[in-house]
Amino acid sequence: MNITLRQLRAFLAVAELGRFNLAANHLGLTQSAVSILIRELESEMGVRLFDRHTRMVSVSVMGQEFLPQARKVLEDLDQATRSVRDSAALKSGQVTIAAAIVLAATIVPPLLAEFLRLHPGVTVQLRDMPEERIRLALKRNEVDLAIGTQVDEDPELTSTPVTHDRLMLICHADHPLARQRKVRWADLEGERMIVLAQENPLREIVVRTMIQVVPDFRPSYEVRFSSTAISMISAGMGVSVLPENSRLLTSDVRVRSVGLVEPDIGREVGLLQHRYRSLSPAASLLREMILQRFAAQ
Repeated sequence: MNITLRQLRAFLAVAELGRFNLAANHLGLTQSAVSILIRELESEMGVRLFDRHTRMVSVSVMGQEFLPQARKVLEDLDQATRSVRDSAALKSGQVTIAAAIVLAATIVPPLLAEFLRLHPGVTVQLRDMPEERIRLALKRNEVDLAIGTQVDEDPELTSTPVTHDRLMLICHADHPLARQRKVRWADLEGERMIVLAQENPLREIVVRTMIQVVPDFRPSYEVRFSSTAISMISAGMGVSVLPENSRLLTSDVRVRSVGLVEPDIGREVGLLQHRYRSLSPAASLLREMILQRFAAQ
């Protein structure tokens, strides 16, 4: 069935105004144009929608049945059009961004707070998740953007570098290494090391570096979240190597961060998105704001 919006609008105008000439004036068309649109619609549907009289028209029985459905179609279309226009003008819309646990608890919230202050009509959802979940969330279209560790090239994702985060030794405040300004990786030999889960790219960096200086290195504990590692360190269960921003999570526990050298290792943090999926206006603007703020730093 090939029904057009012009035909529906003509049908509603005639039904509500009761005369073809009034409907024509309302639509900005000629009376003959309105008559043609109605005849085309009736022909397409195979029913008479109006009963014609000398000077007036009235909606037929079939027209009365069709009338609420026609109204709903146009109302839904108008609503959808307004929604898209409002999103394009950033009067509404939603952005979902994922971030690795430490980043979500440190550097990301101030960025989102600034964005929401500038665009209060937009809803932003922050999903904090382990590094290994971020790429899958992007590929499943669960999030629009993500901030996390840059890893090897992924054909489905793009990553724009935003900052560099050094790796630090995190140890108990009473640990002998806590009194030093810097510690060599080799100095960690014999320590009970707490590492992150297998799929986490940070674990690969830490384990690879430790094996270079301590060939027989074996971690003592494996956890999924940096916050868990910090709590275990606070309880005296061992030490860990975590991103520099993890220091912001240690203020309420007896934990210290110490610089690691020989080698000096860091990780590249990137802003990730799906390579073949376009961003909404709100997500695109948030992306540009994040890149600008990191560039300014």
